Amino acid sequence: MRAIEPAELVALISVALGLPPSGAIHGVLKPALRRGSYLLAPCSSADLIRFVSDPLGGNQSIRDAVEPALEDLITYGDILEMRKIDGDEWDVPAVTLRPASPAFVLRSPHEAIILGVAGDFPSALPDDLARLVSDDGPVRTLNRPDDEELGAHLRSLGLSELKEAAWLRLPTAVSTKDYVDSWRARLTVARSCAPLVDGLEILGPEKSSRFYRGRWRSPLATDSGMFVARRPQAYGFKLWSVVDIERGEARRLIDLSPSDSFERGCDLAWRLQAAIDAKRGSPQQFDVLDEGALTHFDFHGPLPSFAERRLALVGSKSPAENCLFRYSMPKAMRKAEIALLQSILWMQPNREGERR
Repeated sequence: MRAIEPAELVALISVALGLPPSGAIHGVLKPALRRGSYLLAPCSSADLIRFVSDPLGGNQSIRDAVEPALEDLITYGDILEMRKIDGDEWDVPAVTLRPASPAFVLRSPHEAIILGVAGDFPSALPDDLARLVSDDGPVRTLNRPDDEELGAHLRSLGLSELKEAAWLRLPTAVSTKDYVDSWRARLTVARSCAPLVDGLEILGPEKSSRFYRGRWRSPLATDSGMFVARRPQAYGFKLWSVVDIERGEARRLIDLSPSDSFERGCDLAWRLQAAIDAKRGSPQQFDVLDEGALTHFDFHGPLPSFAERRLALVGSKSPAENCLFRYSMPKAMRKAEIALLQSILWMQPNREGERR
């Protein structure tokens, strides 16, 4: 028996996952999460994170890397977040994770986004194609410039083709008034709740939407109206909710869970908050910057899954200074993507510039 260095441990885990040996921890997180979802499903997010992070050391820095990696897999469709279904064991949580079947979405005749989990295998693709897959961003992309029939080729290998509309699941464009009013109507018939809900946090209206994390706070005695909220549960992450508050006390509450259209609780919450912000005259903003042939969209708060998928279809995601994340795309795509964000999330571009 001997002690091994962290890099050697990561290299051994890489080989166990069917990957080339590597000492880079970020390269094994998503493959490990895909494998874990296959082995544990149906499971909670907390169980899957623990399953992957514990063999890597289990400390907070590891968990801080695993959690966003899992978020990407759920957002883009490698792993499905679903309600508990009939036939599940009694101790299965109300919201579960399950691996998606291997599938693809065409970005062009010779480029595809690869989705899903191939059981115990690192990929549903044969080795010659698997070597061409790029896993640098939030989605895996396969590019074969010499293959104009990539879709037919992937279907022949047993992968299901997801049409763009089915993958994106874009919501219907409605006015902020209609969207907010629909949630107010649901709250009026929701169950009453205790005035003091343990650990309740709300998205306050005081701070700019450019400071998303700083907007979360406990209810104040001056708060009245409808708020997007979170509250702790016994197991797993905090529950997303919509709450009616009167003078700082909760009156009625709706917990948000995946719907039949697979909208996640956070997707519903973030879209509702965007509508609330826009309706009160402070729409959420994103920065627009032109750089050569590219346009960058810099976002300061999280986006619902459908918006991230749409942007991933036309561009690439990366970290950037002074924002939560950036999407970069060909400049020709800029006008259409701005219009989409304005119509379904009521967002506004903050600035437009040119940098050479």
